[in-house]
Amino acid sequence: MPPARAGVPYPNFTATQELFRADGLTLTGNSDTVSANITNQVNNATGGLIDVSSVSNGLLVVNVANAPTGTSPGLAVFFDVRDAFGNWVLTSNATAISGAVLNFAGTVAGNISTGYNLTYNGRIRWAVSGTGSPTFTGVSFSLFGR
Repeated sequence: MPPARAGVPYPNFTATQELFRADGLTLTGNSDTVSANITNQVNNATGGLIDVSSVSNGLLVVNVANAPTGTSPGLAVFFDVRDAFGNWVLTSNATAISGAVLNFAGTVAGNISTGYNLTYNGRIRWAVSGTGSPTFTGVSFSLFGR
């Protein structure tokens, strides 16, 4: 670290943690949460629950690699935390993490926050809309917190 200059303090940085990563997923209306068969590539855990106890807010990035199928397909992704009674509580935008439903291949991101440390368990949840069995393939999730 270089020597401090008079009158110019060094900034205090807060480390960002990668909490969850998964890719190559296929999302349909038949499923709606990251489940036990999906491995968190950050820590090789399975089960769908994400430990968010060490963070108070985060950024969830969603990438859809391929054009969705079906008629008028839509993908809304959300982030929830579980309270002490087992109830899931939404901490992301109520419409979708980005504030809009995704209907194309591309990347969106959204904030998850409560202003306080989040509970122990979090989950990524989605809703697929449209007709003709809409499917989103090549989907990846990356969750970062601090």
